[in-house]
Amino acid sequence: MEQNNYGGKNYQIQAESIGHVGDVYQTPQVTGEELLHKGIQLLNQRAYRQAIDVLSDATKTNPSISDTHYYLAIALLNGEKPRKIDVWTIQRIESELNAAVCGDAKSSKHYMLWAIVKHGYYVMNGFREKTPTSAQLFSQGQFIETEHAREILDHLDDQKNPYWMHLYKKFGRHN
Repeated sequence: MEQNNYGGKNYQIQAESIGHVGDVYQTPQVTGEELLHKGIQLLNQRAYRQAIDVLSDATKTNPSISDTHYYLAIALLNGEKPRKIDVWTIQRIESELNAAVCGDAKSSKHYMLWAIVKHGYYVMNGFREKTPTSAQLFSQGQFIETEHAREILDHLDDQKNPYWMHLYKKFGRHN
């Protein structure tokens, strides 16, 4: 028994040997792939804030999965037009899309989403684009697969954006 005086009161503290708690109560490790899957489910439910939390954890758990960065960028858009989003969120979206491109430079979906975001924020707000420009990104993303074009269309409605309209005219929506 040990006696301590905290704030003028005496408390009796009994120290016990607990042993290795981790040996008894091990927390199961959640993989980046599992978090990605959960994040996509939340996106499909339009639970963007929750999807951001889960997908952020997925990027920390396994940053090499490029799709976690891509889907996190979609979640960060929060169903809003890029031109209406604050600069800090746009910078984070661009950072995630850059990470997605670095992880999988052949995936056209990363380029297409980035082109839509850059054009929507910079060009449509009258700002100057830095490289890569939305036109450069679009040229890399124009051969996007139907499935991914439709998921962009499902989470983003920006009919004044020419790159979004390109997807809409070519693929339409499936919902």
